[in-house]
Amino acid sequence: MNESSLILIALPIGNPADLSPRTSQVLPDAQGLICEEYKTGARLLKSAGVTLPLHILNEHSTDDQILDLFKRLFVDAAGTYALISDAGTPCFADPGAELVALCYANGIPVQAIPGASALTTALMLAGKRLDRFHYYGFLSANHEQRRRDLQQIKRQQDCDYFILDAPYRLKPLLRDMGEILGGERQVRLFYKLTHPDQQVIITTLAVLRHKAETLPKGEFVLLLER
Repeated sequence: MNESSLILIALPIGNPADLSPRTSQVLPDAQGLICEEYKTGARLLKSAGVTLPLHILNEHSTDDQILDLFKRLFVDAAGTYALISDAGTPCFADPGAELVALCYANGIPVQAIPGASALTTALMLAGKRLDRFHYYGFLSANHEQRRRDLQQIKRQQDCDYFILDAPYRLKPLLRDMGEILGGERQVRLFYKLTHPDQQVIITTLAVLRHKAETLPKGEFVLLLER
């Protein structure tokens, strides 16, 4: 009988105290930890006082590699494995969903230890009721494609948009948004959530573009208002 299982663990997005206590309860019984980078996995195991084999699954993993990982860990070895992303909730705007789907298709139980999420944290801090919104996620890293994406958003201004991007692309993102959507468009920037220097900036695109010039590089979520 196959007694494999997969446990999804949410990591803090800034404040290490946000890690669920359940994590230290399940890791000692796991046969391994699946992570995006070795250093993130090793840091979690060290904090929990646990030694486990580390297995890589990230944005560069191909379908064949994910299938091979699944077979090695959940079919051949038949064990319990934990999966994390670099920060926040795994499988949401992060790798891992394909592995979860393989588990479901093969009758392998999947559990989740919920925790920090940049999106839900931003919703809590938004200062406005958002019963309905559009989660756009990551815009393209390609400059021209990003501008085409923003043109599409401009044509559909019927709701608020949550947009994510890499920390080092905040300034070019704001430049493109201002040029395409107009500098008077209202936005809310959620910067370095849960960190001691967290900021929520509610202003226009033009003002935010100016403020961003003095912001050190940091993770962010951007709410573009309708």
